[in-house]
This record gives sequence, structure tokens and C-alpha cells, in this order.
Amino acid sequence: MSIGTNRVCHIAFVTKDIHKITENWARFLGIEKPAVWAIPSKEEAPALTFGKLEDYKGCLISVIEFDNVKMEIVQPGDEPNPWKLCMEKNGEGFQHISFIVPEKEKAEETLRELGAEPYYHIGYYPDGTYSFYDTKELLGLEVNIKYDDDNREIIKNLLK
Repeated sequence: MSIGTNRVCHIAFVTKDIHKITENWARFLGIEKPAVWAIPSKEEAPALTFGKLEDYKGCLISVIEFDNVKMEIVQPGDEPNPWKLCMEKNGEGFQHISFIVPEKEKAEETLRELGAEPYYHIGYYPDGTYSFYDTKELLGLEVNIKYDDDNREIIKNLLK
């Protein structure tokens, strides 16, 4: 039983003030302040939370690249979204760890065997999928499973 990899893609944090946090990280690391941008729209990367197609207007993201891993920092918007849900449940701080897996079925089976519920959030890019699992009670944090997939048809159908 395993997800088939130990390759971490990124770690993610949620915050109320992305500009303050990214400025502090830049000062702490001695780097240029990373860019902050809006989470992609549903037209660019549709996502469903609890099976409902949502638009994450107002959600901001920034990425800091380390030598061995990326760190995402997300400021949830006012509308319902998975980052806001995490912050409401756990406060600011760590949200998830993300793995790129070679076989989504193997990763999903492993999570089921551990006792995890099915993903509560799934997002589609034309060439890849990501899904959030609430594994806090099982692993101490949420897990994001990413895998390559041709999602052009799924995206077209979601946006009809």
C-alpha cells in the first residue's frame, strides 16, 4: 500500500494577509518579494468543491520556489472555497502537502485503505488534475494528489 511516489510537488499555507506574509518570507529568505496573483477563473481551470462548480474570485496565490520544493501561499476570498474552509476549521497556517502521482487509482486506493473519505475538492487544468483530501485526522494534514491527465473534454463539459 502506497501512493506510488515520495515526490512532493509543493506545500501550501493559508493566510488572511498574503501581502504581509510574502513580504516577510522575502525578507526572511533574502529574496525578491514573490508575485501575488488571482487563483485562475473557472473558465481557465474549473474546480468543484463538494461536487459544486465554483469560481474563486477574490482568492489570491503566491509561490516561493526553494531548491527542493515549492511553497504556495493562499489568501481565501469571501466566497466559499477550500482554502477558506481550511482556515475556518484550523486557522491560518499549513493547509496541505501535494504529491504528483504516476497512477491516480493507486493513490486513491491507498487513501481509501487508510480510511480517507473521497476528495472534497477537484480541479482541472487542460493537462492535469489535482484533488484535496481531508486527511487531517489520519495524517495530521490535508493531502493534494496531482496527476497528468487530458482534461480538455471534462473542462468543455463542465463549462457548458
